[in-house]
Amino acid sequence: MSAPSPIDGGKPVTIIGAGFSGLVTAFYLVRAGFRVQIHERAERAGGLIATKKESFGLVETAANGLLNSAYVEDLFSTIDLPLEPTLKEARRRYIFRDGEPRRWPLSFGGTVSVIWFVLRSIFFKALVRPRDGETVSTWADRVLGEEASRYLVSAALQGIYAGDPSRMSASLIFGRFFQPKKMASKPNVRGTVTAPEGMGQLIEKLKTYLEKTGVEFHLQSEIESVSEKPSHPLVIATSASQAAVLLKEFDPVRADACASVELLPIVAVTVSTARPPKTQGFGCLFPPVEKRRALGVLMNNFIFANRATRGFCENWIFGGALNQVPDLLKRSDQEIVKLVKEERDAAFATNSEILDASITRWPAALPHYTTELEKALPKIKGLRQNVLLIGNYVGTIGLAKILESAATVPDEISEKGEWS
Repeated sequence: MSAPSPIDGGKPVTIIGAGFSGLVTAFYLVRAGFRVQIHERAERAGGLIATKKESFGLVETAANGLLNSAYVEDLFSTIDLPLEPTLKEARRRYIFRDGEPRRWPLSFGGTVSVIWFVLRSIFFKALVRPRDGETVSTWADRVLGEEASRYLVSAALQGIYAGDPSRMSASLIFGRFFQPKKMASKPNVRGTVTAPEGMGQLIEKLKTYLEKTGVEFHLQSEIESVSEKPSHPLVIATSASQAAVLLKEFDPVRADACASVELLPIVAVTVSTARPPKTQGFGCLFPPVEKRRALGVLMNNFIFANRATRGFCENWIFGGALNQVPDLLKRSDQEIVKLVKEERDAAFATNSEILDASITRWPAALPHYTTELEKALPKIKGLRQNVLLIGNYVGTIGLAKILESAATVPDEISEKGEWS
């Protein structure tokens, strides 16, 4: 493929994909003086991220927020978007154990093991650092003990990343915590943040800002493949599977590495109920050992202000690598809502009627951060033959980390990019 003709301005860069990764990459490239154009095969920007306004409140189709940092605050400030922090009630977080949600699910012995791990992390870091190729389960059993491994680590990773701890890479998930700390500005607000009207508002404001700075958007523009070395740097900000198709002819080794990335199915169900559960806070995670069918639940009323306009809203998550629901994606809306009610009644000992529901199905939502992906990453990362990949499978977990990764793209392109 010869890269499409860029707009007037500085050195050109083309981005394929207008999801969060593509948009924030464009944000930093424009700031560095590059001229940017974005090609997106869908009719809208944002990828998985969008906010639907239902009669009972806001429904997020993907992430409900992102972990705040100086990068996040700078982004929101630049695009003139207020930062919405979490409510005080969101400090309460729960993990399900032995039939009930608990603020702290460990016994005295398990708690001592966690304290011992923290002390070793401070004074003997090498002893607890993840080893190459070590799975999360193996690492957590080794440094935290079986109880904390099952009820803290596995619960968090299944609930947040929908992964299988026995296959996930400890280095990919936890390795950065054992690397030398870089001096960075601290954010003014700690914790998870969002836009006042949801994550979709962030996407809309960011796209509007980019258009005003000269970024040219080509929606419903599908580039089928990269057949030759681009005449200027090309950033592929799509899913791993799309990247594999784009690079199949031009860079088969890299394409095969992208194609090997396992993508996990997710079904998110936002429900409106007449009464809240007795357990109120950010949400509750269900460890795999508990054999619940849901991965977790977010209690929207107690996370951000003005999420619900009628009743109480919760967001239930199903699927992932350890999917406990056969034929999940094929189930009807009625079957999914019934499933939520059964899980809700069992988890919170309630019998509240579900008044309304909004269901989002993603057949391939999240990359599985396995030890296989750990091995494939050296073939995926970096600017090669004028092509750079960025996204949630390129060693960066979570929107905040993708944002930080995007901030490094201008320097990498300036150093290694070619223009002809």
